[in-house]
Amino acid sequence: MPLAFYPRSIKAAALVGSGLASFARTRRSAEATILTFHGLSENTSDRGILDWSLHLQAGVFRSICAMLAKEYHVISLADLVEARTQGSGLPDNSVIITFDDGYASNYELAYPILREFGLHATIFVTTGFLDAVEMFWFQRADLALGRTRKELLDWKINGKSLRLYLGTYELRQQSLAKLLPELKELPDADLLSEVGRLENALEVTEPSFDDLPQAMRPMTWEMACEMSLSGHVDIGGHTHTHPILARCDVRAVRAEIATCRDRIHAEIGELPFAFAYPNGGSDDFTRETLMLVREAGFKAACTTISGRVDSTVPMHQLPRYGSPESVLEAKATVSGAFETLKDWRQSCRKAMSMI
Repeated sequence: MPLAFYPRSIKAAALVGSGLASFARTRRSAEATILTFHGLSENTSDRGILDWSLHLQAGVFRSICAMLAKEYHVISLADLVEARTQGSGLPDNSVIITFDDGYASNYELAYPILREFGLHATIFVTTGFLDAVEMFWFQRADLALGRTRKELLDWKINGKSLRLYLGTYELRQQSLAKLLPELKELPDADLLSEVGRLENALEVTEPSFDDLPQAMRPMTWEMACEMSLSGHVDIGGHTHTHPILARCDVRAVRAEIATCRDRIHAEIGELPFAFAYPNGGSDDFTRETLMLVREAGFKAACTTISGRVDSTVPMHQLPRYGSPESVLEAKATVSGAFETLKDWRQSCRKAMSMI
């Protein structure tokens, strides 16, 4: 079977074991890599949460940081902004660590690891989450499916009929994975009411912040301030309520960006220089969104579109890779091995088409 059809973890092991990662690390040393994490956890077996994809095991993160500290130059996002402003280059094999949302585990688990290895990170916070007034809609969906006593729900959304099986923990996880993409397609003005309708149908109450499992809880502003003052962490913006900005009207987008910026300024004492688009895919922000982010004073903005950073990448559309789930996957990612393999495959196809 071609390597492309194997799971990412197996592909990563093959790329590292074959030496391609080492080759790519040298060949692509002038490119920078931005990694995206969310939360961390010491107990991913807690069945109070269905979707653990946002909460990497802290031990895995520590191993990744140990590798990065030994083999790469971990720089700050501010270093990238300064280099681009000054027209200067970055250290070879530069890596930037980022976190999205603003979970308490960033302070409780990630921050000590960053200090241990002398590394820097940017944490993009959703300010309404830190204010404890705006719970993430996807947390409410997770808890609704996880806590209902129903074993089956037929649900209509976006003109589709979904049958959500809820008889076991694993079935609930599968149903959540089926439901989340559909919820993301809704206009932001309709999203919260849809989640409320879901909670009613599942006969569960809207959760409070006290109901959140440990891994889902927000950091406090005191935590954010301490990390900001340490020199190991920059606090960036990630909107106020975490809507997908392309699903909002212009007035809402402007308010989300400005409120987020102003709340960070008020609490941290400095204007944030960087922003991250919620969800961050190519369909999740628009040209108008980019303009409003720039107008708000942000010097850089991150997507979740996979790719490497070179001198041609627009500073308000910086690509980032998703959270690697092992040291091998991290090595294959930051070295550029995945891209090198992709380039080779494309070259082979092109050559074959010319025969």
